[in-house]
Amino acid sequence: MIRPATPNDMSALMNLADATGMFEGNELEGLEGMVSAYFEGHLDDDHFWIVDEIEGELQGAAYYAAETMTYGVWNLYFIGVLPSRQRQGIGEALLNHVEQVLQERNERLLLIETSSLSEFENARCFYRKHGYDEEARIRDFYKSGEDKIVFRKALTPR
Repeated sequence: MIRPATPNDMSALMNLADATGMFEGNELEGLEGMVSAYFEGHLDDDHFWIVDEIEGELQGAAYYAAETMTYGVWNLYFIGVLPSRQRQGIGEALLNHVEQVLQERNERLLLIETSSLSEFENARCFYRKHGYDEEARIRDFYKSGEDKIVFRKALTPR
């Protein structure tokens, strides 16, 4: 069941992020700060955390927000699924949910950024499979040898 995240999900969200193995220590701390700011109401109204819960256990989550100073452009900043539950449609369901919500609001674009490192190849394949095109690459963005890749998908209003 996909639902909005609540403060009670904080621990499970952090465990999920850690379990993916895609975050280093300082990155996890930064993510924890973002999640805390969200639950404490320090972010604009156009920020959303959603979770997919199965039998009372958080299995996946996504975080998306409006891009400032644009009309109808959104960013998917986080999408993750517990490793034991990957390749079971949870990530796809979360992504489809985000897209549907934005389409119903008549938003125009959804952007997703990720790393060029080989560990992120599965993520890049996932985005391509779901209709996202590589729109930009910023060389050495995260650190020397690690590019930032931005994927883009035009949203069709419903």
